[in-house]
Amino acid sequence: MTLTSAADLSLYVATMCNDTGPTAGSCLAFRDATTAGETLAFAAPLSGTAFVIVDSYAATESGDYTVDVVEAQCQDAMDCSGATPFCVDFTCVQCGNSFDCPTTGAPVCDTTNTCVAGAGTCTGDTTGENDNGPAAARMIGFPTAMTPVTSGASVCGTANGDDWYKFTAPGAGSISINVAWTLAADLDFSVLDATGAVVASGLSTVANSEARLVAIPAAGTYYLQIRQYVSQASTPTSDPIAYTVTLALPECTNDFQCTTAGTPICSAAGTCVAGVDMCTGDASEPDDGPAAARDLTGVIGVATSLTGAVCNTPATEADWYKVTTTAPGEGLTVSASWTGTADIDVAVFDSTGRLEGLSFWKNPEAVTLTHLPAGVHYIRLTLFADPPVAAAAAYTVTATRTLVSVCTTTADCATEYSTQVYRGACTAGACQFIAPGTRAEGTACDSGDDCMSGACSYFAFEADAAESVCTKACTATADCASLGAGFTCTSGFNTNICVPSCGADLDCGADTNSTPAAGDTWSYFTCTAGVCG
Repeated sequence: MTLTSAADLSLYVATMCNDTGPTAGSCLAFRDATTAGETLAFAAPLSGTAFVIVDSYAATESGDYTVDVVEAQCQDAMDCSGATPFCVDFTCVQCGNSFDCPTTGAPVCDTTNTCVAGAGTCTGDTTGENDNGPAAARMIGFPTAMTPVTSGASVCGTANGDDWYKFTAPGAGSISINVAWTLAADLDFSVLDATGAVVASGLSTVANSEARLVAIPAAGTYYLQIRQYVSQASTPTSDPIAYTVTLALPECTNDFQCTTAGTPICSAAGTCVAGVDMCTGDASEPDDGPAAARDLTGVIGVATSLTGAVCNTPATEADWYKVTTTAPGEGLTVSASWTGTADIDVAVFDSTGRLEGLSFWKNPEAVTLTHLPAGVHYIRLTLFADPPVAAAAAYTVTATRTLVSVCTTTADCATEYSTQVYRGACTAGACQFIAPGTRAEGTACDSGDDCMSGACSYFAFEADAAESVCTKACTATADCASLGAGFTCTSGFNTNICVPSCGADLDCGADTNSTPAAGDTWSYFTCTAGVCG
């Protein structure tokens, strides 16, 4: 059954109705999945009457509609065979998408679910046509270090006029993809795996370029689909838009891999670039990445301060500072203060980009770190504002190195927890992050990448972090028996896991996205009868 309408309608099928709709237990099917038409399947009763109810989201009548009822030819592909092996909208068809069309002469699945030749109508595109579906995709080489691969053609906005490429990735990793053009147009691209599942998309409206850093999950063949976006209000055209497509191994995957002060930002395409200076009233630019951080290192016990101003246009805007600790076990306090109603946040990272400390909800914001390893620690200041603002908020940032206090056990690493992220290895007097690995269930961890299961019981800023272990998903506390006594199953999370039984809310970790009560550092999850939820 298909309901066709431009309005937001829902569709019921029932065996009995009264003045308010289907009666209890009589509903055979219901569908309300879109803001327009709906399609559903139902098993008709052996005898009697079935009622079709069309309901409106709006309080008043919403508009015209049509209802089409046909006997379902199939429920899934198991019901289909031969020349029409796929089930789409309860009908056996030749193809569900273009990956179902295996021949180069008919590589496109059209709106009638039939494999057809590509449009081939992109005037002047002698380079690429016919390349309008996966089976007709042109091979493009995979880049190597310092050697990008470039190709190109022209693409039109006509139906079935997309250009397709394919490449073979030797293994998991990241690849930079850049599609560039010069004429006024909006080109987009998608990367798909051999089954047709989308791996990544470039769908922005940036003029004359779409660039993305794409995570390739495994070795294999991947497809690159390039299309010209044409709005519903525009008429598709066969006029060609010439473009180039470049595949390259990325220069960086995060800002910490950009080591030059003039280009301290890792772009969406995986290249180190200069920061974008769009803040008004920010005289301290450029300070947009770790490599351009201003130095706040002072003498131990002496506060060192600098002033600055930060906005959040673009959204990636941030001011960076750095402090160097010279001996294992040193501590560090960082604070940012300002006047007015701005909301400035402080985060501290190690030299690899791992978060060491965070403060969100206070003025001044303050982070306290203890038992640090020797090295450079980076401080990031950001402005939260919605909608984004270009006017920079002035602040003073202060850092103070504190005396060496070496750790002797992992318990020392968990003593300071309110703004410090747990680093679960006490090594040579300093608390350090546990190296990623495949630790077994029940062994110590400070993050999920330490564990074979991918799950660690640690929640940010919890008081009992030293008890954190590699854990597993659960539905009830009985599922946690393999971890030993004293473990309970969390309650109310999207995925519940086994954690040490809590004695207070502080043992349950912080809900960093939830506003705390006035004066509190964080809003904590709740401990109820030993269960965090």
